[in-house]
Amino acid sequence: MYPADPLSGLRVAVTGATGGIGRVLVAALRERGAAIAVTGSHRGRLDALTRDVPGLVARVADITDEEQVAGFIDAAAGGLGGLDVLVNLAGLSVPGAIATAPAADLATMLDVNVTGTMLACKHAVRHLAGGHGLIVNVGSAAGLRPNATAPAYCTAKAAVAMFTAALALQLKDEGIRVTHLAPGGTDTPFWGDRPVRRETLLAPEDVVSALLYVVSLPPHVVVRELLFESTGVTRPR
Repeated sequence: MYPADPLSGLRVAVTGATGGIGRVLVAALRERGAAIAVTGSHRGRLDALTRDVPGLVARVADITDEEQVAGFIDAAAGGLGGLDVLVNLAGLSVPGAIATAPAADLATMLDVNVTGTMLACKHAVRHLAGGHGLIVNVGSAAGLRPNATAPAYCTAKAAVAMFTAALALQLKDEGIRVTHLAPGGTDTPFWGDRPVRRETLLAPEDVVSALLYVVSLPPHVVVRELLFESTGVTRPR
């Protein structure tokens, strides 16, 4: 028999929680009874999230700074009484021609997308052991299929995909499941002022639905990789 809701009581840490997908995910997890710890690099956005969704364990952290990441993970496990799930949402894009991309911007993007994901996983592992832990690294379809608009971003997300696959093998015997989620383009502030037909992209709720599906599966089931995208038709309002 299935429990009333497999997410009820689940202890979840979310990085990049103040982004367009993160805010929807946190609200959905809270609605279904999960206990949640969140981090982001922007104090004002994190404060706004905690006002909108009361009861969160929240800590500002630079995802590329190991000491700050370790502090967040420890605060999450301490504040929630343990940790069942880590969702890595923190990400950054540098679009445009590689010939004109500042080296500092490229380094920052790699640090946020790749190093940040690695650091969060590194420090979460010791809290996730016990036969039911789960890590969900949110990459991108761009990491599996190249495109001409953002070669550096494609490279960073490809690294996330490979890291996740290798980490899954390394942690398998510890009972920790690892999933790579690869959504297509999603209608969030991520795009900035780039000319994108937002109404044809995935909605944040679409990505959150996939995340909740993965997180709600029983401990003996793992999704290794989930690639999904919009069909390109205008979303119903």
